[in-house]
Amino acid sequence: MNCTSTPSRVSFAVVLGFSAAVCAAQPSRVSPPSGDVRVTRPPLLPRAIASFGACRVGGWLYVFGGHIGRAHAHSRDNVVGTFQRLNLADGQSWQALPDGPAVQGTALVAAPDGSVYRVGGVTAHNAPSEDADMHSTATVTRFDPDVGEWEEMTPLPEPRSSHDAIVCDNHLYVIGGWNLEGEDGETWHETAWVTDLAQQPLEWRALPPIGETRRACAVATFDGKVAVLGGIDEADPLSTVRVFDPTSGQWSDGPELPGTGFGTAALGLDKRLYATVMEGRLLSWGGEGEWQPVAQLEMPRFFHRMVPGAAPDQILAFGGAGRGGHMRMMETIHVGAEPQLELREYVIPAPGKVAHRQALMLLDNTLWAFGGNRGGRGGDRFAPERFATDVWRVDLTSMTASHVADLPAGAQSMAAATWGGRGKNLIVGGLGVQGDGVQSLASAWRWNGRRGEAQSVEAALPAPRTQLQMVHHDNKLYVIGGVDFTPDERGGTTKGDTGEILVCDADATELRFEPSGIQLPRPRRSFGAAVIGERLYLVGGLGNGFSHAGPCDVYDFATGTWSELDAPAAWVSPQVAAVGDRLYVACGGTMKGQRFSEDRSLWAFERGSGWTAVIEELPFPVRHVQMIPQRNRLVFYAANDERGDRIVLRILEPDARVQVLEPSFHR
Repeated sequence: MNCTSTPSRVSFAVVLGFSAAVCAAQPSRVSPPSGDVRVTRPPLLPRAIASFGACRVGGWLYVFGGHIGRAHAHSRDNVVGTFQRLNLADGQSWQALPDGPAVQGTALVAAPDGSVYRVGGVTAHNAPSEDADMHSTATVTRFDPDVGEWEEMTPLPEPRSSHDAIVCDNHLYVIGGWNLEGEDGETWHETAWVTDLAQQPLEWRALPPIGETRRACAVATFDGKVAVLGGIDEADPLSTVRVFDPTSGQWSDGPELPGTGFGTAALGLDKRLYATVMEGRLLSWGGEGEWQPVAQLEMPRFFHRMVPGAAPDQILAFGGAGRGGHMRMMETIHVGAEPQLELREYVIPAPGKVAHRQALMLLDNTLWAFGGNRGGRGGDRFAPERFATDVWRVDLTSMTASHVADLPAGAQSMAAATWGGRGKNLIVGGLGVQGDGVQSLASAWRWNGRRGEAQSVEAALPAPRTQLQMVHHDNKLYVIGGVDFTPDERGGTTKGDTGEILVCDADATELRFEPSGIQLPRPRRSFGAAVIGERLYLVGGLGNGFSHAGPCDVYDFATGTWSELDAPAAWVSPQVAAVGDRLYVACGGTMKGQRFSEDRSLWAFERGSGWTAVIEELPFPVRHVQMIPQRNRLVFYAANDERGDRIVLRILEPDARVQVLEPSFHR
């Protein structure tokens, strides 16, 4: 695999909020259409949770305990003892089971007789306002699904948490972890234990020394062996792998994980060992050679779990923590033959009514939606009361949405960009309310997510613009195209010249847009824009009046020259997203006079390969749907549901061979 750094990139007022690495199998090609796209509705955990126990028994997924709430907050309010199971046949039905003690860092293990063992964990004795007072436990209990009750078993020889456990050949192995003793501190375990489940009561015996201490590791069985992977020692995260052979009673080294193994999850399936790393990859090892990349997780995570999925070639990864907090997200990963294109659909109650033209910004698995239009017909859509002031937080880790703030005045069609980290974002222009009327805007402001407020900045545009785009490249922000439009009873008027691209230094203390000296080859508004490498792509849109803008324009930052690129259709208002070295276009339409007709196709462009139709017809109405990149996925965002009370998110992996990895997010 060839991995190279990629620059920041923008897609319809959205850029990714992290520095990514792109890995693609060679040669890099866009997959051809795979027939009809399959629509699925993935399950969600009942709550966002990390550091919990989970296992599969038959057609059921069992989940116990864990940590909830804010990361690194440890109190009685942040640890739970709930016990539930999911019916994997329908993937939606959760059943409540008898709760147990509130513990996190526990292990839940499936036994061959269909019972479930819970091993160790840590409890919190303190209230939220008090210093953390955490105590590991030695408890081992057994749950019989036929009886529906917990049974106390022989406890571990010493208290243990942040460990893992697995059953191999009817023997229960417990490896890794430490003993937290409140004010008395912590003891890292050098011991590991095994017991024969056929013997009751259980009798624990020590395994040969591993030769190192580790916690936050994963334990799995494959091909008759037991592996312990990753974790952290008393100084640093680990990527090492140790394998125990019960036949010889010896430990051996496996190949190191090519990534950060802290809080990893692991699973044995068909004589292969699967594991995740914090950078977002699922890896596979067959006992010889090196680890091989299998897939990219939809959402990189740690302190999560994996179990076999509903089908033999599927793995279910779920829960854990990542950028944005704890997760409810559950994702099915195909490890067999290349699957059919899958569109994963989530329906979220909306925190208000905004129909379209919100500005979107993706930061740390949180999608921020600003302003927008509440909908209307004819000239009424430009009435001041139609312009929303809403600021929504859409949490992709929990699939929830909330109204967190209001803009100073209603606005729509702004352009937004983020780059490099917290506080490095900008929203400019748009159409909004000023005084008693509505007009194009020249304003610029930053969004402070921690404070929940929009903060005005000095980088106001020299003149108002709406239906514009903004991109980030090489530490500079570029404002492109658009129009100065003032609506009135007869439709509206335009003025000014937006043919010159504006630029500002993104790292400057005071942002200030100035003419860049780069002139657009033709007028362009209601278009899409994205940067790939040194090239800026401008796709579709309108030129003068309601005439199509013409071919795509491509600007080469390195040479300072423009070129043309013919597109498969005369798109208007297309959504454009850059994923790796691919340009994706969807959710636009065509104009006949002033009549708009939607285009449901999804196209990809790659230099050297040209245009490819990835999906000939997306299985949902696309007008007013926005498309944004999330690592190697495309997220389709719609707030214009006819019911007016829900957000619909649809997530597509257009080519599983392309992997866009982010740095380890553990701080």
